[in-house]
Amino acid sequence: MAIDSNTYPNTRVFIIGPLTLQNEFLLYVIKKEIGIECTIYDQELNSFPANLKIDNITYDEKMLILIDSEHQSFEEIQKSIVTNEKLSKCLIALFNLHESAGVEKKALARRIRGFFYKDDHFEVFLKGIRFILNGEIWISREILLKYVFDSLEEKQDAIAEKTSLTPREIEILTLVSMGSSNEEISNKICISTNTVKTHMYNIFKKINVQNRLQAALWAATNL
Repeated sequence: MAIDSNTYPNTRVFIIGPLTLQNEFLLYVIKKEIGIECTIYDQELNSFPANLKIDNITYDEKMLILIDSEHQSFEEIQKSIVTNEKLSKCLIALFNLHESAGVEKKALARRIRGFFYKDDHFEVFLKGIRFILNGEIWISREILLKYVFDSLEEKQDAIAEKTSLTPREIEILTLVSMGSSNEEISNKICISTNTVKTHMYNIFKKINVQNRLQAALWAATNL
């Protein structure tokens, strides 16, 4: 059932890809079922919106860019997102992805908000588009969690390399930032309070602070 266009006022969708039957049908479905303007842009993403034959395009509108990944490599897409300033305020999603491509992590870092795969049905497209237009990210929970955990691990590795903090010291510093006492830390990670104190001494020295409050503030900024 179609949704009135008032649900998404001042919203426009652009499909970046060739005039294939699939893309034309996707355009039709978006217009009919979501009730918003949709246009196929069959030129290079980097040139968007050059030669776009539509009237009154403004950047006050909410614009969702659906990029057909079947016809552009992710490296080309990534380069265009970086170099084309017109895309900086647009919502961007990729479709026709292969699940084995593994581009999601890099894509999320480029603010790409949605991922649709070759085997996804049009119902999935419609649900995902609505999610994105409502400010959400359309991605599987498994991939999102992997991205979050990998990012945290990379950040901790960078902190450890910069400060020489060990994984255990980072763990203790995190607990300190949450307000845990030495005794509480001792109970949570199953070490003696004396060992906690030794770790705290080493932490203070490595991050150049004098007390727990300064350590907690450092952790809030850097962890």
